[in-house]
Amino acid sequence: MNNKNTDLDKVYQRIWEAIVAHKLLPGTRLKEEELCDTFGLSRGFVRKLLLQLSYHKLVNLVPNSGAFVAEPSPEEARDIFQARRLIEAELVRELASKCTLREKKLLQEHLEQEHQAAERGDQSLRIRLSGEFHLLIGKLANKPVLTSFLHEIIPRSSLIVALYQNGSRKGHHHGAGPSCSEHNELLEAIAGHHTERAVQLMIDHLNEIEARLQLEPPTEEDVNLKHIFADF
Repeated sequence: MNNKNTDLDKVYQRIWEAIVAHKLLPGTRLKEEELCDTFGLSRGFVRKLLLQLSYHKLVNLVPNSGAFVAEPSPEEARDIFQARRLIEAELVRELASKCTLREKKLLQEHLEQEHQAAERGDQSLRIRLSGEFHLLIGKLANKPVLTSFLHEIIPRSSLIVALYQNGSRKGHHHGAGPSCSEHNELLEAIAGHHTERAVQLMIDHLNEIEARLQLEPPTEEDVNLKHIFADF
């Protein structure tokens, strides 16, 4: 039974990573039979997996239709980013107050991976590493309860970015995500024990990500039918 639970956890993590990396976009259908074949799990285990993903609001289970990667509403998007600001401000405050040389090195090594992914043009990996940088801050801050909340809402943030990024179109892969330069500044502030600067940089960083989202419906404009159909 323990082995089966371990397998389920591993598959859950794989799907979690695919969502964070924007490989699974909002609205994508997750077919039970394909999941069974892909991961070698029974249908019962796949259903358990989908229920777990649904519980964490990463998947919507629609009766008589199936399972779909969640499509967060604009209201949920605002709530998610508000929660991230509150949680991550405390995490970065804690880490900046006590960051050791070892912890600085771990953050630097992670950022180096992020830089390399960006240089190779591997956007999926870069986006995933960007999200994991925030989780690493939580882990090093040694605040497991706050970090567990963050682990739940980071993939939901990724769904929100994939859905509402300015200029994005569902079904296309995007290069959206936190910039490496912003993470570099954040690392310098944390490693230098500049607590209040680190907190402000984190808040500004999250504000910038949210500002790039198109959460408001487009304003109605007068439609010139003659102009639209001029070429027909």
